[in-house]
Amino acid sequence: MSAITKLYRKILAALLTLFGFSSTVAGCWLLGYGADEYGAPFATYKVKGVVVSEEGDNPIRGIRAALEVKYQYDSEEHFHEIGSTLTNNSGNFSAEGGESPNIKILFVKLTDIDGKENGLFETKVVEADFTNAAFTGSSGNWHRGEAEIDLGKIKMKPDNSDAE
Repeated sequence: MSAITKLYRKILAALLTLFGFSSTVAGCWLLGYGADEYGAPFATYKVKGVVVSEEGDNPIRGIRAALEVKYQYDSEEHFHEIGSTLTNNSGNFSAEGGESPNIKILFVKLTDIDGKENGLFETKVVEADFTNAAFTGSSGNWHRGEAEIDLGKIKMKPDNSDAE
């Protein structure tokens, strides 16, 4: 950087400070440095699949599909939900959530929440492995992009515990 450019920036910085522009994005740009960003890096994780009955491969409507991240602290496992959705009439679901870009495994917890309306099914947990997933659409800043995994067909076992 030349001596004239350095002098120009110092004079410009003094003038901008005098007029209160130094902390604005425009002031930062004019002075040659970026505005501060606050937060933490994150990525968007998307998981889709089709939920069917183990008996007959019939699609199951109204199953809650929750994306969960497992954390280990205090010598115990804890789960944090980052997004959820319900299966449609065809048993399809597509859920997404934002989390640290370092996540390798998400857990999809499938829960029958409508009672006997569409049959009773046992809760099931399926792993979505993002270890080799390709992230696309990064903003170049905090958002590291998004990755999607299709789990395909997921079979749920009927819950016969209330059978008489």
